[in-house]
Amino acid sequence: MIGSIEFNGMSILSESKGDDVSGQIDLNVWILPGVNKIKVKGLMKKKEDEVAPRIKAVLYLGQKGQFPDEGQKIAGYEWEEATGLKVKLPIEEVITFTPSEIPPSDLWKSAEVIQLNAEDKEKIQKLITDLFDGFQKKDEKKLLQLMEFRTKEFARARYISPDEEIKDLKKGVKSILKSVGGKLDKLELNDLQYQLIADNKVVSVFTKAGNSPIENKKIGFSIPLFLSKIQGEWVISR
Repeated sequence: MIGSIEFNGMSILSESKGDDVSGQIDLNVWILPGVNKIKVKGLMKKKEDEVAPRIKAVLYLGQKGQFPDEGQKIAGYEWEEATGLKVKLPIEEVITFTPSEIPPSDLWKSAEVIQLNAEDKEKIQKLITDLFDGFQKKDEKKLLQLMEFRTKEFARARYISPDEEIKDLKKGVKSILKSVGGKLDKLELNDLQYQLIADNKVVSVFTKAGNSPIENKKIGFSIPLFLSKIQGEWVISR
């Protein structure tokens, strides 16, 4: 089946013509207070004689040490032609759920709703340029500063110590700079695309080709960019 899956506006599984395609992400940092949405699209069979095409999008609440599908099922959508349930393609289903509690996060309490005007885009480009320069100039201090908020947010959402995660970040930055410092592909600001997600509190930034603007294609390095606005200042939030 050729289709896609989104969670609160963020792509988990993009359209693909591959034979068997699956995807999963750490949803702890993406679950919102209030209503959350899973959007499932089934566009077409990969080929007319495809046997038993199916779509499956399930959100599990797992405990530490569990595999992704071993946790408690919270919400989801499943369809398989072999079950006899006939649907007319293309299909689009939106599944909503409201969690009784969400993983710890400072972002959802403090992030502004993004308007994405010309001034916003200018400041976003400035932040991305600073991040790019940090890698090119091997500026550890700058990179740690830019990645601090995101790192602490991921730690909170995973119920681990933010301070310990910052220590790991410092080690990680040193290691990354050894391999990619000064070796990023050219930054093309005019090629940037912007997509608002997570109730317009996060903007995903990517190139027209769907890649991160911070990357080295040759060695397979890239940094997904998710930014938010807090008290008028832009931060890398996810």
